[in-house]
Amino acid sequence: AAPSMRSLLCAICALMAASYVAAFAPSSVSGLALRSANLARHTSPRSSRIPAVGLVQTKCSATGFPDFLPLEMNEVEDPACIAMAKKLQMAEVTMPAQFASGNIATCFARTEGTSDNDSSLLLLHGFDSSCLEWRRLLPELEKSGQDAWAVDVLGWGFTQRDEVVQTFSPEAKRAQLKSFILEHIKKPVVLVGASLGGTIAIDLALNHPELVEKLVLVDAQGYIDGAAMTGQPLFLQRVGVQVLKSKPLRMFANKIAYSDPDRFGTEDAMRIGRLHCLTEGWDNAMISFMNSGGYFLSERVAEVTAETLVLWGRQDKILDPAKYAERFIEDIPTARLEWVEECGHVPHLEKAPAMAASLLSFLGKTPAAQAVAADVEQA
Repeated sequence: AAPSMRSLLCAICALMAASYVAAFAPSSVSGLALRSANLARHTSPRSSRIPAVGLVQTKCSATGFPDFLPLEMNEVEDPACIAMAKKLQMAEVTMPAQFASGNIATCFARTEGTSDNDSSLLLLHGFDSSCLEWRRLLPELEKSGQDAWAVDVLGWGFTQRDEVVQTFSPEAKRAQLKSFILEHIKKPVVLVGASLGGTIAIDLALNHPELVEKLVLVDAQGYIDGAAMTGQPLFLQRVGVQVLKSKPLRMFANKIAYSDPDRFGTEDAMRIGRLHCLTEGWDNAMISFMNSGGYFLSERVAEVTAETLVLWGRQDKILDPAKYAERFIEDIPTARLEWVEECGHVPHLEKAPAMAASLLSFLGKTPAAQAVAADVEQA
């Protein structure tokens, strides 16, 4: 038993070191009291949802946050997170019967006052994260008038994960994103994927190239196949998930995600990443994804045909730039690489103005020189 436990813990740590994206990612306890508070959204019968796909009507708390967020949202100090959280919405998406028995309420945020006449960006967060990961980039894009959507991938964030969902596999995640694009954005998108979100973006681009106008990979995890704890006994998986939630492990990942951890790897950053773990069904969704086997795309990256921008933090300590960044350029004929200087694993959090400039340049909206914009002071 001891060797099995050691192997399990090693697998979890390897997962966190290699594929853990969100710079702040989640951690928590079971949250039984919060489950009661969120019961209405997570376990309500289908009759409480609108019958056709569209926006889901949600209530706001006295503090202005949507009621599907846990009470710990009131403890968050980051102004960018507070502002974005108050704008979160739910949209229904249809799902094939093999993945869900009904429509899935999908959490998202969108830039305001922007035109969708040109390209629209769809931002995909990383492993076990939420769309709040994009809280500093969205305002930068909004200032430039760029239409952008940040979505919670099925199984993570605040997207529905009750008994209606049959599986949280890569195929189910792909189906959710396909429906979200077709039913709500209603045109091909520029996919922007961070870390494991890059893998998810590649998967969608390979299987539905008609939906992808361009591709942006941000410190992307395209060459690490599989998922930790696949096939382990259920009781070991549940122990592993508890370890995955633990504050020490989360704070460790939080610190190594940044080039400047003292400035960005704060307790509040970890608190933000914990929020979605406090909602109903997180544990089971994690186990379901792990038992699906995860993504196996390392041998298929070269099949990507979409024009691709690879953005990489020069000081990334989670995914070694020397090992992975240039490999995307070698494998994808249409790809080009831009380094984000003095930056770790999450340019969208650590260097949001510079990343926004790079994205706009990639879309042909700004001079290329602006893509190396200097760092801007951020709280």
